[in-house]
Amino acid sequence: MGNHHDEHHVTEKKPVAFTVPLILSAVTVLVIVLLVSLCDPKHGHGHESKCECKENCSKECMEACERGEHDKYMTEHATAEEHGDVKPDSVAAPAPVRESLMVKLVNGKELEAYKGGIEDNLVAYLNDAASKLDKEKWFNFDNLLFETGSSKLTPESNRQLQNVADILAAYPKVKLKFGGYTDNVGDSIANVKLSQSRAESVVAELKKLKVNAAQIVGAEGYGPMHPVADNTTEEGRALNRRISVNVREK
Repeated sequence: MGNHHDEHHVTEKKPVAFTVPLILSAVTVLVIVLLVSLCDPKHGHGHESKCECKENCSKECMEACERGEHDKYMTEHATAEEHGDVKPDSVAAPAPVRESLMVKLVNGKELEAYKGGIEDNLVAYLNDAASKLDKEKWFNFDNLLFETGSSKLTPESNRQLQNVADILAAYPKVKLKFGGYTDNVGDSIANVKLSQSRAESVVAELKKLKVNAAQIVGAEGYGPMHPVADNTTEEGRALNRRISVNVREK
C-alpha cells in the first residue's frame, strides 16, 4: 500500500509539474504576440505612425492610416483642417507668399511691386477711363511701416513711397487725399492724433521726393474709424493700422 501510494503520488505530481511551465510558456507567447500586434505600424499604434484619425478625416487620410502610412501622408498631403484638427474659421490661415510683379506706368517706367498692392490697384484704376471718382474708394498702402506708437517711418517704407511718387509724376493730373487710421486699442482721441501725424508724415516724405504739392489735396487722421478688418484679432488690428489714398482728380 505504501508503494502504491507513493507511485500514485508521483503520478499526480508529474502532470502538474509539466502542465504549469506549458501554461506559462503559452501565456508568454500570447503576450508577446499581442505586444507585437499592438506595435505593428499597420495597426496605426507603432512608433512610426501614431494615427488619431477622426470621423471627419478625408478618405485618403483614413486609407493611409490603414496602410500604416499616416505620418507620411500628413507630411506630404494633408492639412490640419482635412485631418479634422481645426475648424475652417477657428485659426487664421498663414499669410500667403506675395506675388511680385512689374507695374508699367503711362510714361513707360516700371515699378517693382506686389500683385494686389497699392501700385497695382491704383495704376489699374487710373488707366481705366471708365472708372469714376468715388470718395468712398480708398487704396491702402501695403508696404508702409511706422515705429510703434510713432509717426516715424521705417526704412522698409522707402520703396513704396518712391513708387507712389513715381505714379504721381507719371499722372500729373491726378490729385490724392491721404487718410491715416489706427486700430481701436487705447484712447480714441490719442489714436486720431497719431493717425493724423502719420498721414502728414507720409505727405512730408513724398514732398521730399519732389512730388508736386498741388497733387496732394490734404491729409486727415480718422483714428479707429472706418475699420477694414476685425479689431478682435491681431491680424485684423494690423490691417486697420494703415495709410490710404483717395483719388480726387484723375
